[in-house]
Amino acid sequence: MKQSFVLYSLSIIGVLLLAHCHKHDSPNEADVTIAITSPREGQQFHGGEQVPIRATITSSVMLHGWAVEIRKKSDGQILFTEDSHDHKKSFTLESSWKNTLSEHADLILEVFAQIDHDGKKTSKQVMFHAHP
Repeated sequence: MKQSFVLYSLSIIGVLLLAHCHKHDSPNEADVTIAITSPREGQQFHGGEQVPIRATITSSVMLHGWAVEIRKKSDGQILFTEDSHDHKKSFTLESSWKNTLSEHADLILEVFAQIDHDGKKTSKQVMFHAHP
């Protein structure tokens, strides 16, 4: 009797774990919309100025997080990065990066939407310029 109860309990726990760990429906890249409102394409920022980072990511099904990075166009050096692993259909990103560069640089802001846990993602980018 005790053995039957243990087997029954383990079976129930197994079913619950499988139900909890199911894969969400993953969107296609075309189902994800990324809108970057700041910085704007070609915008310029002076030394010491805060660069506001504003974007929204939306999808009709569950996403698995987001990431944002600012890097130099010339050599790909990453100057700023931020990310979040969260399960939602939409994200609002609001952050900032302070321009501390000592020379002129064309920069790329790229916003990534994590589509699934297998590494599938999509992104959108804008280029802007930093003055010393």
